[in-house]
Amino acid sequence: MQEESASVGVGYARHADAKTVARSAARQAREQLGADRRPGWVLVFAGGQHDAAELHQGLQQELGALPVVGGCGAGVISGEAAGTSGYECGVMLFPDTLAPQAIVGVDGLDRDEAEAGRRLGAELRALELSPDTTLLLFYDSVHSAPPPVLHVGSRLLDGLYEGLGDCAPQVIGAGTLTDLGLSGSYVFDGRRACRHTAVAVVLPRALQGHVAVMHGCTPASDFLEITRLEGPRVLELDGRPALSVVEERLGIPRSELIARQPLPSLTLGEKHSDPYAPFNESQYVNRLVIAVDPADEALVLFEADFHAGSRVQLMSYEPWRMIESAQEQTRGLLAGLPPQAPAFGLYIDCAGRSMAFSGMEEDEAAPVRQQVGALCPFLGFYSGVEIAPFLGRARPLDWTGVLVVFTHRP
Repeated sequence: MQEESASVGVGYARHADAKTVARSAARQAREQLGADRRPGWVLVFAGGQHDAAELHQGLQQELGALPVVGGCGAGVISGEAAGTSGYECGVMLFPDTLAPQAIVGVDGLDRDEAEAGRRLGAELRALELSPDTTLLLFYDSVHSAPPPVLHVGSRLLDGLYEGLGDCAPQVIGAGTLTDLGLSGSYVFDGRRACRHTAVAVVLPRALQGHVAVMHGCTPASDFLEITRLEGPRVLELDGRPALSVVEERLGIPRSELIARQPLPSLTLGEKHSDPYAPFNESQYVNRLVIAVDPADEALVLFEADFHAGSRVQLMSYEPWRMIESAQEQTRGLLAGLPPQAPAFGLYIDCAGRSMAFSGMEEDEAAPVRQQVGALCPFLGFYSGVEIAPFLGRARPLDWTGVLVVFTHRP
């Protein structure tokens, strides 16, 4: 069993009124934490139908003036269920014995994501963090809408690492969004709800994060070179209009591709290893195609980090493979944990993997929440971007599920 002083409390509720749902989830978390433990801070994720300020007020009414971090999600995942109605709220309440070393927030993502990342990294570097420190990093994904214009997570992370310099903590996190239509986003920065902001929670060194990344995409084409693009818009593949290439390679009529926006089954994947090595899903960074532009025959990606010359493959998701990956990765992570009981689990799941978006008849998160939720307090949410270690540093990912199980250092 985990140490008494290290327990966290979790609550989950669904209600149309923001204050009511926040108070209900917070009350459950407080009861689970126990009357003999003093609350220290709150991690919260809530559906996008709720007003952020009213959620915050509800939490304060129930828990007092505690630091609140987290943000919105296209849905919330508990140990018992995954909901995407927009009215869910999940709360993880930490005791003061697990207070963060710091909560650092920066605004200005709407002006320059890289510059905001550098400022955040510089503030964190000044804290002289040890290499075994874990950061939870959250930012709001949507710059403006409609049509959706997104903050570029790769620029934020590039700037963050410039600012961090030689400081190299473990970074795990997400870009938030209110719903599957990408209509808005916000984060809680410890004091209030805000936009165009990135916030980092420096977890106490007593906690150690163990990470697994769920995939589920398989190649649907050979390698294609991006020969022309503008930001997140891929205009040409192998010197030809990108939409024409997709239509040809996938055998899907253009009219159907246009009618199915956002495309629930297409990503572009970049393989980060020997291109001729056998397929290994963990070697790919995938970028979700959120729209097509028939006028320019362009594919519009969620992230804008590919460049001319990038070699990619059209990737499609296999529902059975998504569930199999979640099952295998979760089982493997839990098998490799230290002998002491885990403290809590956090699951950051791409909104595209939800049943509401993918059209799957089975809940891809079920193997995760059932296995982890049986062992320790557990909370998850559906994100716009997932952030996890890949190739030596944290990177923004798409179409993944990032599971982090925290244990206590001996």
